[in-house]
Amino acid sequence: MTAQTPPSGQSMTFRAWLAANYSIPARIVAVIGALASAWGLVVAVGDMDGENPVSWLMFLGPALAGAFPTLELAWRRGHDLSMATVKPRWFIFPLFGALGAVVAMGVAEIVMRASGEIAAAQAADKWHYWFAVDGPQVVSVLFGLLGYGAGLLLAVVFYVVVLWPLQIILRPRQAIAENMMDTSEANFRRNRIALALMPLIVIGAVAMAIGFTQGIGWLAVLATAVEVALVVTAVVLQKIDKKRRAETGAVSD
Repeated sequence: MTAQTPPSGQSMTFRAWLAANYSIPARIVAVIGALASAWGLVVAVGDMDGENPVSWLMFLGPALAGAFPTLELAWRRGHDLSMATVKPRWFIFPLFGALGAVVAMGVAEIVMRASGEIAAAQAADKWHYWFAVDGPQVVSVLFGLLGYGAGLLLAVVFYVVVLWPLQIILRPRQAIAENMMDTSEANFRRNRIALALMPLIVIGAVAMAIGFTQGIGWLAVLATAVEVALVVTAVVLQKIDKKRRAETGAVSD
């Protein structure tokens, strides 16, 4: 099954989009991720110092479940990899992974609290790494939210660092067409270069954010200069398909 975008002039319901994009393997990984997160919570109760890697499954489980639908695009050749098509995966599927993990961890947490194991662990060490006495009262929800954020971030990073460059290298004409650029031979090379700059633009934006938020002046200045140069170069190089963009209502000028 390949993920699809609706043909021009047609709409696709969310249910139909979900059926086309949320594969059986992705659903299996979501279930495994939810169960793994519950296992991580149970192990974390006895992990006073936060040294057992299994405890990390509380957020790694939902993170991997949320990111997998984007990761699997690496071997699903028929998929449209344009950012407009892939972007909903970044926000919707990590939510599924997080909700499944919250339910699974919630059940485990209720059982552990009812049995007194969490209270006993807190009595033994009030600074418990995962269940501190003055810490969050509903750990399952906290780590479900962390898993959502981690899954979204992992999906975006994988797309920018792996999927986008791979498509430009292996299927450049498809990439150009999906981004509504001119597919003519005359503009093929310049559009391919413009697309190749996109991951660098995203990385540059991250470097700018780090520089400004962390007060690293030289990094902020350097990243900003490089970012401006990359954006200007990409805009100058790209030749868009004005007819296709006009048909979809996108701005073409």
